[in-house]
Amino acid sequence: MVIVSYKNLKRYKEIGLVLVKYGFTFIVEKLNMESVAYKIPITNPPEEIKNMSTGEKIRSVIEELGPTYVKLGQILSTRKDLLDPEIIEEISKLRDNVEPFNTDEAKEIFKKEVGLSVEQIFEEFKDTPMAAASIGQVYEAKLKHGEEVIIKIQRPNIEQTINSDIEILKSMIVSINDLSKDKKRNIDIDLIKIVEEFHTQLIRELDYNFEAINAMKFRKMFEESKEVYIPKIYSEYTTKRVLVMEKIIGIKLSDVEAINDLGWDTENISQIGVRSLFKQVLDYGFFHADPHPGNIFVVSRDCISYIDFGMIGIVDNKTLNFLNGIAIAIAQKNVDKIIYLLTEMDVLNPNIDNNALRQDLLYLIHYYYDVPIDKINVSDILNEVFRFLRKYKVCIPTQLATLAKTVITLEGTGRQLNPNFSIKTAGEEFIKHYYKNKLDPKNILLNSKDNVEEVLLDLKTIPKQLKVILKNLEKNNIKIQIEDLKFTTLEKCIGDLATQLSLSLVLASMVVGSSLIIASPNINDNIWISLMAGAGFFISFIIGILLVIKIFRSQYKNRG
Repeated sequence: MVIVSYKNLKRYKEIGLVLVKYGFTFIVEKLNMESVAYKIPITNPPEEIKNMSTGEKIRSVIEELGPTYVKLGQILSTRKDLLDPEIIEEISKLRDNVEPFNTDEAKEIFKKEVGLSVEQIFEEFKDTPMAAASIGQVYEAKLKHGEEVIIKIQRPNIEQTINSDIEILKSMIVSINDLSKDKKRNIDIDLIKIVEEFHTQLIRELDYNFEAINAMKFRKMFEESKEVYIPKIYSEYTTKRVLVMEKIIGIKLSDVEAINDLGWDTENISQIGVRSLFKQVLDYGFFHADPHPGNIFVVSRDCISYIDFGMIGIVDNKTLNFLNGIAIAIAQKNVDKIIYLLTEMDVLNPNIDNNALRQDLLYLIHYYYDVPIDKINVSDILNEVFRFLRKYKVCIPTQLATLAKTVITLEGTGRQLNPNFSIKTAGEEFIKHYYKNKLDPKNILLNSKDNVEEVLLDLKTIPKQLKVILKNLEKNNIKIQIEDLKFTTLEKCIGDLATQLSLSLVLASMVVGSSLIIASPNINDNIWISLMAGAGFFISFIIGILLVIKIFRSQYKNRG
C-alpha cells in the first residue's frame, strides 16, 4: 500500500484519475493508495482509448501527468535495454508541448532572478513566447547593444511540483517492490535506481547554470571550427531560473525542403553532423545527447549550429577502449573475446546461461556481418542488440545507453537529410577520426603518461594494501568464505596425506631404532638383539616399499 502524505493527497488523486481513465485501474487497486483508490470512480474507458496500443496509452498517461512524467518518459526513451521497442517508439514521441504561463509572471521571475527589469536590459522583448516547454518558456528579445537573443524563463513553482512527483514515484515504487515480494516475483529492473538517475538529471535541468556551462564547453570545443557554431551565453543575465543565449539565425534541420530550396548540399550537411558527433565523443568524451532535427540549425551551406544543451552525455576513455575492443572482436567474429570484455566491464548477470549467450552472440554476428554495409540500418541493429540485452539482463552503463540513443537519433536525422545516408558513411568517418585521434603524437604521449602514472599509483598503493592485510591478519580479522568446494575429495586427500605421514614416521622410527641397536656394544653378546635389529631393518624396508607405492599411486590418480 502507498503511504500518502497529506500534502500530496490531491496529486495522488490526479494520478489515480488519469490511470483509471486510460484503463490502468489494476495499478490503482494493487497499489491501494491509502484511502484514495476507493474515492476514484471506476469508469469504462471510451472506445477511442480501448483501441489504443499499450504504448499509446502509456504515452497519453505521461502527457496528462505533466512535466515530471514527460521528462521521465524522455529519459526512459533512451533506455532501449530496459523497455520493449513498442513502448520506446511511443514515448520517443513525447515533446514538451504544454500550455504557456502568463508573460507578466515570467517578467517578474526575470526581475527577481537578475535584479533588473526586462525594460532595463532589452531594447525589444516579444511578449508572446516562441515555445512553452515543461520546465520553462522561451522568449525572443534584443539587447540594448542590438544583439538578438533568446531567453529561457523557468515555470513558477515547477521545482516544488517536481519534488512532490518524485516523492510520489518513490513511494509507488516501494509499494510495487513490496507487492512483487509478496507475489514472489522478481523485478529485473532496478526502478529506484532509474528514478534516482532521473531525479539527478532533472535537478540539473532545473538549474539553467548547468545548461549555460555545457554551452560554454561546447563553444570552446568548436571555437576553431568552421563547420559548427555554438551560440554565445550571456552569463551576466543567466541565473538558476533564467538563461540568456545568442539567437541562432538559420533553418531547422527538420525543414529539409527549405534547405533544398537554397540549393545547399544536404549530404554534406549530414556528414558535418557525423563529424561533429565523433569529435565530441572521441576528442572530449562529452557530447550533445539530444541531436534531433529540432535542436540543430543549418546556418550556411557548410555550417550547422546546436541549441539546447540541457541533455548531455559523458563517456570516458576506458569505456571507449572497451567499445573499440568489442568492435574488433566482432570484426574477428571472436565471441569468447566479446564475453570476456563484457565480463571485464562488469555488466553480465552472474547467473547467466553462458551457452545460450554464446549462441545468440554468434547468431547476431553472423546474421549482420555479411550484409552489404549500405543496406544496414543502425536502428535495426541496435534494436536487436537491445533485445539481446533485455533477454540476458545485461546492465549497460547509463552513458552507453545515452550514446546508443544519440547514434540512433543521429542516423534518423542523417537519413532525413540524405536518403542515401548509411552506416558506411558514419563507419568510415568513425575509423578515420578514431585512428587520427589515437595516432596523434600528442595523445600517444598523454596516454603513455597516464599509463606510467597508473603503474606508479599501483606501486604506491600496493604496500599500503599489504600493510592493511597484515594488520588484519595480526588482529585475526581476516574471514575466508569457502563456497562450493568438493569436501569429499578434500577429505580423501587429507586422509591420504595422514596415512603417508604416519608411515613415514613409523619408517623413520624403525630405521633409527634398528640403527641404535646395531650400534650397541652388547650386540655380539646376545643373538636376540641381532635378530631384533635385522627384523627392524626388514620391516623398515617393507614400509618404505609400501610408502613409495602409495605415493606413486596418489600422483597417478591426481594426474588422471
